[in-house]
Amino acid sequence: MNNRPAKASTTIRSSQELGHALRRVRQEASKTQAHLASHSGAKQNAISKIEGGNMGRTVSLIFKVLALLDLEIVIRPRRKSSA
Repeated sequence: MNNRPAKASTTIRSSQELGHALRRVRQEASKTQAHLASHSGAKQNAISKIEGGNMGRTVSLIFKVLALLDLEIVIRPRRKSSA
């Protein structure tokens, strides 16, 4: 059983907020952009762009649609499934 205190959730309303949240969590996990890149099949500069909020037009459109529908994304630690 996981006895660590639950981390707070983060509300995300833009690609910039998403990038900053991902960077913060990556740094708290003591992982590098290169580590994420090598384990995700991406290049390090792609991870850098994501953390900078440069995710392309589709992601920007998603956030516009979310705003129009009065919705937001909440990031929280993933729950571990029991085996």
